[in-house]
Amino acid sequence: MILGISSDLPSFKALTFHEGLNVLVADRTEDSTERQTRNSAGKTSAIEVIHFLLGSDAGKGSMFQVPELAAYAFHGTFRLGGHEVSVSRRGDNANQILLDPDAAALLGVDLSHDKKANRPYLPVKRWRELLGHHWFGLPHDPKGTELGASFSPSFRSMVSYFIRRNKVGGFQSPERQGDKQQPSDWQINLSYLIGLDWRVPRDIEDLRLREASLRELKKAIREGAFGRMFGSVAEIRPELNRIEDRMARLREQTANFEVLEEYRTFAREAADARRRIKAIGHELVQARQTIEHLQRVSEVERPPEYAVLERIYRSAGVELPGVVLRRFDDVKSFQLSVVENRKAHLAEQVAETHARIAALEAEMKVLDGRQSQIMQVLAGKGALDDFTRMGEELATLEMQATLLREKLRNAEILEGKKNQAQIERLTLHERLQADHRQREGVLRTAMRRIDAAISGLYDDRRGNLIVDATSKGPEFRITIQGDGNRGGIDHMEIFCFDLMLYQAARERFAGGPGFLVHDSHLFDGVDPRQVRSALILGKSVIGDLGGQYIVTLNSETLPLLGLDVEIVDDILDPRLSDDEGGGLFGIRFELK
Repeated sequence: MILGISSDLPSFKALTFHEGLNVLVADRTEDSTERQTRNSAGKTSAIEVIHFLLGSDAGKGSMFQVPELAAYAFHGTFRLGGHEVSVSRRGDNANQILLDPDAAALLGVDLSHDKKANRPYLPVKRWRELLGHHWFGLPHDPKGTELGASFSPSFRSMVSYFIRRNKVGGFQSPERQGDKQQPSDWQINLSYLIGLDWRVPRDIEDLRLREASLRELKKAIREGAFGRMFGSVAEIRPELNRIEDRMARLREQTANFEVLEEYRTFAREAADARRRIKAIGHELVQARQTIEHLQRVSEVERPPEYAVLERIYRSAGVELPGVVLRRFDDVKSFQLSVVENRKAHLAEQVAETHARIAALEAEMKVLDGRQSQIMQVLAGKGALDDFTRMGEELATLEMQATLLREKLRNAEILEGKKNQAQIERLTLHERLQADHRQREGVLRTAMRRIDAAISGLYDDRRGNLIVDATSKGPEFRITIQGDGNRGGIDHMEIFCFDLMLYQAARERFAGGPGFLVHDSHLFDGVDPRQVRSALILGKSVIGDLGGQYIVTLNSETLPLLGLDVEIVDDILDPRLSDDEGGGLFGIRFELK
């Protein structure tokens, strides 16, 4: 519970909060605008002060770092563990929470000591842990516990649902208290607040990060960032098989290898024999072609047929003289002699070629036999440098095989992890579904509370709290049926959700934080009738539970609500205004 905030800034307007409804009103002057670059009334700044005192980050860009505020301390009084505890914090020393030693002793927390300032203090991290313990049941000292590890419920994430901030997008959707809040954060923290098993969304987030790492690794492999150390199983295995087969052959050859001193001489002789056998083969082809040619020429060799010429003359009626006929006979005899001589010469050439063929075939037979003899001698043997070369090749192949086996192992690990992740995601999905079935009573209670809130706001609308167990984690959303101002309805969904969270925390954590704070931005665009209903409902539900419902409103909204009598005692004093000295801080300063 928040009992009050103040500051040693002289112009700061201290605020005291009580049980039930607390309305912080800001009056607006006629010349003020909707958007101003200067801090004016400060009703939203009051929410920032509360966050500051509850351990929010206050680094560069924080309003508490501006020169006009950094040197001043802000004070807050809260109820923790049944005790009223007052703390202080300054912007220029934001890592320290000043806490009275007696209060620290009551809360069972050890203080550190600032040697330079000579005073005790509580580190802001330890302050958050203390608040988380008393308001949300987190361990007093979470270090080394499951709730102290990464992706576990945190005080700052949970308390931000109970005091949403417009500046970080806290009024955009029910399940998120900031526009930069990651799904895993709201899944884990909302599961814890409502009473579901937060460990399941934690494990889903852990799996998501591992899957993302695998995707990044595979992308880097595809782009060659790891050289040849990675590949796919399908690509690596055939290459490895080829190299291992070659290694096996080389090992067998080297095992049976004998070094022969005359290896080079025999090898040269065998090479010469191969070359001569090849040349003989060409000669044999040419010789056989020559024989075929000579035989064809011999068959067509014959003397001219002079009798044909004589018949031609006779048919023409010309009688050849005797002297001419005698001349034909002489020529005929001569030509016959020439043809006979020609045939004898061709027969002699054929015979010589046959003899050459026989000699060549004999030489080829001898060479072939010698070559076979040499190859038998060289079989399994070689020169020393050949043996060395084989050893070097085998060593190179063994290095390649080692690299490929490592690549294959890496590829199998990567592909195995991908398959394992798919199985793990299915298992986690089943765990989440099983948890929602087992905690059906918790979900029904949350749904009934949402139904009651919607019914308290609307007479003609119905809605639902939907908690969906998806493979990516639990999803939380509210739907309110009907047409009309969708923006205003969306804001009322947030109101209903926050009211349900307050009730859940009150029940689960022996009171919870004891407050729910709503900035006026929640009611932007909301029908005044629903704003009125929300204030009455919040006052009733939270007040009956002994808690605080703190609301900031602009003064021009009040007449539209018709609640002058009902909330007159709930309006905080002082009222703020946006004139020169009427704001929360009482001064003007530039917000960066």
